[in-house]
Amino acid sequence: MPNNRPSRRPATPNPSAVETRRANPFPAYDREIRRLRAHLRGLDERGWSARSHCRGWSVKDVVAHLSTDEVYDQACLDETLDRLPAASGGLTGWNARGVRVRRAMPPLEVLQEWEARQERVRRAWGALGLNARIQTSVGPYPLRLEIWHLAREYAIHADDIEVPMTARERQAQLRWRVAFGLFAAHEEGEAIDAEVEHDRVRLRHDGRQYDLDFETFIAYLTNRPQQLKDPAGRRLLRQLGATG
Repeated sequence: MPNNRPSRRPATPNPSAVETRRANPFPAYDREIRRLRAHLRGLDERGWSARSHCRGWSVKDVVAHLSTDEVYDQACLDETLDRLPAASGGLTGWNARGVRVRRAMPPLEVLQEWEARQERVRRAWGALGLNARIQTSVGPYPLRLEIWHLAREYAIHADDIEVPMTARERQAQLRWRVAFGLFAAHEEGEAIDAEVEHDRVRLRHDGRQYDLDFETFIAYLTNRPQQLKDPAGRRLLRQLGATG
């Protein structure tokens, strides 16, 4: 889902964000995949048709979108991005098309397609090694960072369909998501003035300072106030410009 927050002052340098660029992303990525796969394999028909936090999408639609992502990932590896089906509306159109063409498929087929595509891409990444560079829609890009981006993408969509995890797992996940999220925001030209202190984030916005917990800050970074259980937190993020 696109992020339409207004631009802000340059971000305060964050050492943890810098360290994430050099870290091995495979453990975080693989944990997201294991949790997601276990959750999806346990769903019944009602679970597959449940609404997600992505507006207009069911749980099955989210998994269809993940399959579409893996089509792109494989094309990056094969250097065949120019052969992907064209879709009007840019990224939003591509995402919508990927969901639409799988709407008639039963949930099990959607799950099996995603699993097969994801496993194929993961094996190829392992063979290339983390120091490789791959072709992407923005040109050659470090594989290490691409995997971090995709771990973050999987974590976002796991939250969209409320994949459960323990409190300890959640806290560990939030730490790397905050660190890499700050790096990614800077990389994408979205300046965020924030500092991480223990389990809190000090955010400066329009001359004011906000003390946010990791859950709220992640919802802010991903433009998903709807993922927060606390109505006050949702209201705050909308005041800060969130549109999700």
